[in-house]
Amino acid sequence: MYKRLILFTLITVAIAVSALFFQKWYISNQNEFLSYSLDSVYIFHFIAFIFIVGSVELLSKKLPDQVGYFYLASVFVKIGLFVLVFKDTIFSETSMDFLERISIIIPFFMFLVFEAIYSGRLMNAKDNE
Repeated sequence: MYKRLILFTLITVAIAVSALFFQKWYISNQNEFLSYSLDSVYIFHFIAFIFIVGSVELLSKKLPDQVGYFYLASVFVKIGLFVLVFKDTIFSETSMDFLERISIIIPFFMFLVFEAIYSGRLMNAKDNE
């Protein structure tokens, strides 16, 4: 259990840090700047990733049939919390340009895919037992 969780988290961190540095490099090469901290967006999604994946792992031991439902609910909660935490950025009076919008979407979908892969593998492992 813990070995799988730690290994998957380390792989996720490596990919996320690489994506963050590539994204920062691209933005600086375009001589652009973001009106928000890209680091804080990645940190938010990583914390949510840890919470979701850890909760899914623990829930799979107690209620293995409910893991999929919990995952779906946690994604909606994550979106709601993201909007709540970054409401000043998302709902600012000045509109965001394409680079700012895509810089918010990239980490969201990247971590969403990681969470889905982990949850899916966990549910498939429970089905095969």
